[in-house]
Amino acid sequence: MSDHRWGADVSLVGALGPVRFEEIHVGRVFHVSERFGHSEMDQFAALSGDHSAIHTDPETAKRFGFPDRLQYGFLLTSLLSRIVGTNFEHAVCAAVSLDFVKPAIAGEHVDVRAEVTQVQEAMRSVVLKITMLSDRDVIARGKLTTVFLTAL
Repeated sequence: MSDHRWGADVSLVGALGPVRFEEIHVGRVFHVSERFGHSEMDQFAALSGDHSAIHTDPETAKRFGFPDRLQYGFLLTSLLSRIVGTNFEHAVCAAVSLDFVKPAIAGEHVDVRAEVTQVQEAMRSVVLKITMLSDRDVIARGKLTTVFLTAL
């Protein structure tokens, strides 16, 4: 998958499969894109129990100056799990820190870029710089630490 908006390295998971810890290097970039509409947001509300009107009611969102419901930040955060689960062999999320700087509207396309900034050999962990964009505007940024498991 090539995405000209990002430049840099692009994950080829579909062709190559998940990467092992030994194949990770600083500067490598992984991507995921998604568009969460009303249906996905309604499913998330049912699963999470979060029925906040700004996420579930278009009229409430409009009263606060938005054209439609706001996407759930934690639904967007699930894309980080997708990055780890589809790109890294036998790895788990260990820590996530995100700052949401701008809301995403229901149905907007969200691109996530995860760049390896640190590889810790002793801990078999990788730190990724996270940038989420919607319509080329940064909506969230932060970091994700993942740990690669070793079999017994």
